[in-house]
Amino acid sequence: MFYPSEYDARLTSYSLTFEALNAKADIAVDRQGKREHVVTLNTQRPQYKNVPLDILFVFDTTGSMGEEIARLKKTIEIINMNIASLSTKPDVRFGMVLYKDKGDEYVTKIIPLTGDLEKFQKELALVTAGGGGDGPEDLQSALADAVKKIQWNTGGIRLAFIITDAEPHLDYGQQYTYVDAAHDAKKEAIKFYSIGTGGLPLAGEFVLRQISQYTQGRYIFLTYGERGESEGGKEGSVSHHTGANFQTDKLESIIIRFAKEELAHLTDQPLEEGQGYFDAKKVEDESNEETLQKLFDMAIAQLIDYSAINIQKGEPTAVLPVKTSDAALATNAEYFTEQLSMALGKNKVFTQVERKNLQQILNEIGLGQTGIVDEAGAAKAGKMLGAKMLITGTLYKKNANYEIFLKLIRVESAEVLSATKAIIDKNLGVAEGIKQPQPKQPVKKKTG
Repeated sequence: MFYPSEYDARLTSYSLTFEALNAKADIAVDRQGKREHVVTLNTQRPQYKNVPLDILFVFDTTGSMGEEIARLKKTIEIINMNIASLSTKPDVRFGMVLYKDKGDEYVTKIIPLTGDLEKFQKELALVTAGGGGDGPEDLQSALADAVKKIQWNTGGIRLAFIITDAEPHLDYGQQYTYVDAAHDAKKEAIKFYSIGTGGLPLAGEFVLRQISQYTQGRYIFLTYGERGESEGGKEGSVSHHTGANFQTDKLESIIIRFAKEELAHLTDQPLEEGQGYFDAKKVEDESNEETLQKLFDMAIAQLIDYSAINIQKGEPTAVLPVKTSDAALATNAEYFTEQLSMALGKNKVFTQVERKNLQQILNEIGLGQTGIVDEAGAAKAGKMLGAKMLITGTLYKKNANYEIFLKLIRVESAEVLSATKAIIDKNLGVAEGIKQPQPKQPVKKKTG
């Protein structure tokens, strides 16, 4: 983006020079001329792998922000999983600049960028909402920390997400303003995406839009629904995991979407919007199978929405056996595999590939029912099945629930296109420790 008003108002034409990857191009721009110009650099696009990707949350933590803080705590794992599983294998780091206002527990607090997700989760778990009170908050101090004190990566992608429901204090007489922060961020290639929530007033939206537009990020308003946990279904059955009221635009979906979009600039692959992830709870007047079908229907739809490429209707797709490292969960893994397969059979986008010879194929390529340990092995099985897409799952037990991590894999390239997590009430599985019926052994008789 080029802003003529940053320069002398008497200028009516400009000469712009573009440099990248040892290539250079010059163009002339007239202030009253075309608003969009295409510049072609005569150089080869490199193949990007393990791109450094920094994601910084500039988070308003005053009293009214409890829901957004809780949402990020519950979904940071799904955010990391969807971004880290992309074919470019980005080197992802998360960090935070927390902010409140003068007179609160703190004005700003920095959580440095780290590639250790568990370490970041521990810091995030300590974040609580409190303070504020007069409406505006001290966003300008937070922006100063984000630009000047964060140790950003070199040669990678730098994204910051401002999350707030309040306008900034512009009456503190601060020397370093949000305008200065936007200028410095642009120079350092830091993109600020701003997310307005709740009752953000117009004055706050105006500032957030300015910051995002100038740094080439975007502004999003997070809307809220007043509907039950399972729109179109029975309350308490399958839900967006935040409870009875949920965001129409999910916080985690926005973060995943924009991070993928920035990485997609390196591959030119189109993207689709994503959704939240789901959990399933046992209800008295609904069978386990009915509840699980709802869950897996939505989980498959979510894999399509999160996909790094457009999924064509009718894509031949197969479900591989859900794997688990815990022998006690083997029966549930088989049960959930069948439920997932049934859901795939009803999906209007995918065309299910027959699985009747699946075990034979797995045996032929040296993979047992629980032996598919990576995407390459899965893709090999997919080719023999005649599938273009595969859905794989890994089952874990966590507290009173089961968790299944699902992945959509493109057979041709063995790349993970999307991932999600399903949380399942333990009562929706089969009783642990139940063994599958064993074939009868022939009776040996003594003679003589």
